[in-house]
Amino acid sequence: MIQLREALTSPDPRVRAESIARTARAPGVEPLLIGALEDAEPVVRRAAVRALARRQGPATARALIRTASSDPASPVRLEAVAAIGRLLQRRLRLEGSGATPPG
Repeated sequence: MIQLREALTSPDPRVRAESIARTARAPGVEPLLIGALEDAEPVVRRAAVRALARRQGPATARALIRTASSDPASPVRLEAVAAIGRLLQRRLRLEGSGATPPG
């Protein structure tokens, strides 16, 4: 988490995006990923959307919905819509199997 926090301060958007991709599944990074949705660079916001799509929970879902409806870059909005679809698919699969979905 400390590495991601430091990388997100880099002036290079590629460094920020690559760091997000590398640490997407690390515990405790969800707030940093959600914060990265406010980055000035679309490439970073898109990386954050992709990382959040691999996570679950209400905060993730709310952040993706907000991004899908209001991000200024259409590729980021499209990525968020696709991520929401993947979250819903996973939830439906879990419900269909009788497992309790998280969140």
